[in-house]
Amino acid sequence: MGNIFIGLLLICLDFDLTLENIKVGLLPNFLGYIVMIKGLKIMAQESPVFIKAKPFAAGMAVYTGILYIMDLLGISASYGALTYLLSLLATGVLLYILYIIVSGVSDTEKKYEISLEGDRLKSAWILRAVFDIISYALYWFWPLPIIGVIGSLLSSIYFLVIFHKSKHLYYAKVL
Repeated sequence: MGNIFIGLLLICLDFDLTLENIKVGLLPNFLGYIVMIKGLKIMAQESPVFIKAKPFAAGMAVYTGILYIMDLLGISASYGALTYLLSLLATGVLLYILYIIVSGVSDTEKKYEISLEGDRLKSAWILRAVFDIISYALYWFWPLPIIGVIGSLLSSIYFLVIFHKSKHLYYAKVL
């Protein structure tokens, strides 16, 4: 679960430097997905549910890698509405990956008959999904999207905190 957590940190905490049209990601998402894939493979030994996220994480690693290069070259700033649609799709895929991970944690709880905070993790996921939906729904009504963006950030941090606790419970009770 450690690699999944590190991958999530790299994916959810996004810091960029922007110089005109050039954007440099300080914590590249594609690295997060690559680290996550390693963790998904390891956790598949505990629950086959985890491996279901691997093809989606691999696709996102490729997509975010291409996007990283495009941002670095200043190309992605010129795509307008297409950027919005691709971002919406990427958010949907990330939410699906997170849902699979939450399901894998719940499955591991059942396997060992222990608590890994699966219910809280699912609630954190729902909160994240709601704020992401709000953020995209209000996108065209500036400055209202700020509500969704701040909510997404806070719910991402909350999800990471709960997942971190799940990880520690897993290591303490299973390994």
